Amino acid sequence: MSFRNLYTPLRRRLAASVLALICTFKPAIAQDNADETAAGFSDTFISDLGPLLALFGEQVTIQFMSRTMSWSENIIFSMAPLGVITAVVSAIRVSGPTRLKATIGRARESRGAVEVDLMSSTSPDVCELWNGTQIVRVMGSAPMARILYFPEEREKNPERCGLYNLEEAKKQGLLRRKQGAPRTFTAESTSTFSSCTSYPPNISINLASRRPDLELWAMAVFAIILQGGVLVAETLVAYHPSLQKRNRNSPLPISSGLSVTIAGTVCLVIGMLLCSYIVEKSTMETFWRTTNGQKFRLFWVQQAQTVSDESFDSFILFAKDEKDFFMTSHPADVSYSMVVFATFISILGFLAFATGLRALHWSATIAQLGATVVMTVVRSWVRFDLARCPIATRLPKGFELDWLATRL
Repeated sequence: MSFRNLYTPLRRRLAASVLALICTFKPAIAQDNADETAAGFSDTFISDLGPLLALFGEQVTIQFMSRTMSWSENIIFSMAPLGVITAVVSAIRVSGPTRLKATIGRARESRGAVEVDLMSSTSPDVCELWNGTQIVRVMGSAPMARILYFPEEREKNPERCGLYNLEEAKKQGLLRRKQGAPRTFTAESTSTFSSCTSYPPNISINLASRRPDLELWAMAVFAIILQGGVLVAETLVAYHPSLQKRNRNSPLPISSGLSVTIAGTVCLVIGMLLCSYIVEKSTMETFWRTTNGQKFRLFWVQQAQTVSDESFDSFILFAKDEKDFFMTSHPADVSYSMVVFATFISILGFLAFATGLRALHWSATIAQLGATVVMTVVRSWVRFDLARCPIATRLPKGFELDWLATRL
């Protein structure tokens, strides 16, 4: 047998072996590529989940912002925020310039519509009424009497039976007021007294006792620590050897991603703080307290009426607890420049926050998401008093005051 004849079978066997090896190795390569694709999709999905969820939560955000009255509540709202878009849009609706309102499709929106949704105040355009099951805010005006009952004054002045409205109680020296500070009551000013007495009464903010300032500041400190802990966790994730695997879909290296995330988080928190402050300052709360510390009962008499195509029956509403102070709230103005700055820094901060998180390990997003969930629970707890209802008794239509006179 010649050498050529011997070489040909060997060559064929070698080619068959190589072909078999390639056929065996190709599924392994395909499997590795599939695993890498799945891992990349998982990392991207989880990294985008936290920033995406931060955009939602419209009703929860509006509910909290509409009752904000202090810096401690502003801080609670801004840490690990939820409803970023809603907060920016709310600030623009309340006090934004016309061009910004046109950008969000609210150029022709009435002041009353904004007040119903985002404020705690009442005015000639907005009032609060009892529909039989809950307190509702509606556009329009309606006859509603706010009456204060002082048991100790009943013996001193039997003709009045201890009943006063706000203006009469102030003239008799039973009440004094202080704007903007629920725990400090000094000499009152009279610049807006006519507004406080002529506007429809505020029912919802007076049903439950306001949470103590110490409790609100404790929650605010907890929120700051929680958000700061998330930033520390993101730093540890970025520099931990086993977690230094950058997201394949992010153009940023890990170190730059961490810097962008921290800067974006700080800007976003400042922006949310300003948005909440703008909504807070869109109303002026006035706190009225008894001069000698005596307690009184607060109740409201509602006449049957139709407001905004909705019918309301006659009721008398009682606050459940005796009080030594109550609140009134009416609209105020906020400068346009603050709204523009808050809008800009909020959007810039969110974009940097979302971009930076994509460069980090997915566990950094989980940490931020967990903080957002915790703060959502905290904010809901702060507003838990909104579920309280007054003691309501239905009255005969057209004889509301006669019914009250027979019970004195």
